[in-house]
Amino acid sequence: MFESVMWNYIREEPEVLKNLLESDNIRTRISRFASAEALYLVAHGSSYNAATATAPLISKLAAVRVYACTPSGFRWNMHAKDYEEKDRVCVLGISQTGTSRGVIEALEEAKQNGFLTASITNEPGSPIDQLSDVTFFLNCGEEHSNAKTKGYSCTLMTLIRFGIELAAERGTISGKERREWINSLRNEIQELNRVIDRTIRWCEENSYGKGMTSLYVIGNGMHFGTAMEGQLKLMETQCIPTMFNDITEFSHGMHRAITTSSNVILIRSPEEKELTDKTFEYLWKRGIPTVMINASDRLEMPGVINVPIFPETRSILLVTAVIQVISAFVPEFNGTDPNRASNNDYTDWAKTRI
Repeated sequence: MFESVMWNYIREEPEVLKNLLESDNIRTRISRFASAEALYLVAHGSSYNAATATAPLISKLAAVRVYACTPSGFRWNMHAKDYEEKDRVCVLGISQTGTSRGVIEALEEAKQNGFLTASITNEPGSPIDQLSDVTFFLNCGEEHSNAKTKGYSCTLMTLIRFGIELAAERGTISGKERREWINSLRNEIQELNRVIDRTIRWCEENSYGKGMTSLYVIGNGMHFGTAMEGQLKLMETQCIPTMFNDITEFSHGMHRAITTSSNVILIRSPEEKELTDKTFEYLWKRGIPTVMINASDRLEMPGVINVPIFPETRSILLVTAVIQVISAFVPEFNGTDPNRASNNDYTDWAKTRI
């Protein structure tokens, strides 16, 4: 156990997130976006999940329309952009490597159409950096893993910080409120190592994930994006069928596929808490292996992993850390490498990176 390089990256998160939070990179450049009426976040995979999770928060904080899109969705389905005032809109591409072909093509199109372009990446000089009017760097170091962990958490942090600084620049939050947000994030980061350790112990004590063959991850609110990321992470590391959904949509068909050989992860936050609790009770009574990651009022009962409560972010960094630990723990517990090759030649075959 604990042989995968993923564990190193997970353990690096508190330090890289702290450095990212203390950096003034976003604050000193945010004035470029002060007059924006709309923000289009364009990304693939984990980056898209981070955009989905944080878009509503940015919108609420800064009083701006925010859309999370896949590159294909942005180019072919997001017709709202055709009716925008081009000088009042930013298209922000997200790619940790900076080489995602779809994001690059979307930014190229946005630039040709006169939109302000920006990017979030870990790689200075990468194609999306070169395409962008403004670039925000993740500074998370190398991450040679199929399933990204610290890169995903740094993307969350960058997007949340973007929302805070844009709100402060536009005057939708006060200087005092800005400092409270920053302090809350700082305190959340300080809890990461404890949450990681507790989750590892919980997984060991409960032999979690033994023989896992399928997984459903269910969340809502900000944690709908987290559910998407949980589904992706366990699919990448376990190489098994996984699904995600909103808790309010679970009863509209997905519940019919659940059996005692299924595994379910529920994410509990203040939104739809009662429905989440009822679902948890229903699944446990039927002997379906279910774990609930709880970011709301504390529960002392089997199957629950409690994390400290940070209402502003719905404890998203901590809930994400629990999912990352599970994604590394389960395959190793079942005797496989979470970073093993599995159809790795597909990206070269399909030329999805430049």
